[in-house]
Amino acid sequence: MAYIVNTAQYLPAKEISNSELTQFPPKYRQLIEEKAGIKTRRHVTDECTSDIGALAVKQLLKKTGMDPSGIDALICATSSPDRIQPATATRIQEICGLKNAFCFDLNSVCSGGIYGLKIASSLIKDGIKNVIVVAAEVYSRLLNPKDIATYPYFGDGAAAVLVSGHGLYELKDVLLFSDGSGCDVIQIPAGGSMLPAPAVKKERDYYFSMDGQSVYRFACEKGSALIETLAERNAVEADRIITHQANRNIIKEIARRTNIPEEIFFINVEKYANTAGASVLIALNEYLESEKANEEDHVFLAAFGGGLSWAGCYLKKENHRE
Repeated sequence: MAYIVNTAQYLPAKEISNSELTQFPPKYRQLIEEKAGIKTRRHVTDECTSDIGALAVKQLLKKTGMDPSGIDALICATSSPDRIQPATATRIQEICGLKNAFCFDLNSVCSGGIYGLKIASSLIKDGIKNVIVVAAEVYSRLLNPKDIATYPYFGDGAAAVLVSGHGLYELKDVLLFSDGSGCDVIQIPAGGSMLPAPAVKKERDYYFSMDGQSVYRFACEKGSALIETLAERNAVEADRIITHQANRNIIKEIARRTNIPEEIFFINVEKYANTAGASVLIALNEYLESEKANEEDHVFLAAFGGGLSWAGCYLKKENHRE
């Protein structure tokens, strides 16, 4: 069996409020909180994705008391890597001194954190002892600062999770899904082999883009289905539900569709905006550090993002801790 031992996070120090987005007219700035529940977000200054990922991993090692040499594998979930190659995970390994770990990246966009937990769980069941999943995103470098449809709604951040054969919460059930027919709904068109730099004619192709209405419909449908499926498969009702923190209205709609009280859902989107693949794990860390976590035994995670991809996880508190 695989367990979450502990979690940690790192958010850049630079906090940007809606009122500071002066490139947009005041009437549009007022809509950001109304449309998505977002008040502030964090942006890096001179840091890259591996920098903030490494800071989250270092914090995790400190919290758990683990020696870096005791980590056997490092999985970095990111859709904003340092470079196309090598894997961002390798620089995090070097910064943190994880000399005995094998390292790799995965990209499932906003579902990446849960995808990482699934792979870590499989590695533990295959005999690996200690796996770190770090989800790190620097979307401020991928967004067009003049695009009102995307720029205000994303932020930067990282979170790390230690997975082992014993711990606080058992990874009871992890579900992964993809639908490649929606691969163009969320994308950065340029920079890869499909549209390499010499072929780019429009600067905007280097920036993140998405079809907002399609994403909203997809997130509400799949987020609701994930929660219902986890409950049915495991014959349990969640004490706490942590979804991808993309938009407060999406979370409210998922609550309505599932007939689950909104107060069951953990929400921190107002502080950090959408941190993509790091979103669910940052929220999980903040939840586990809250007093509520001491009272609740069954936690569902649900994420949805580019690919299209979606993923769910049931965490059961371990009542007989060592």
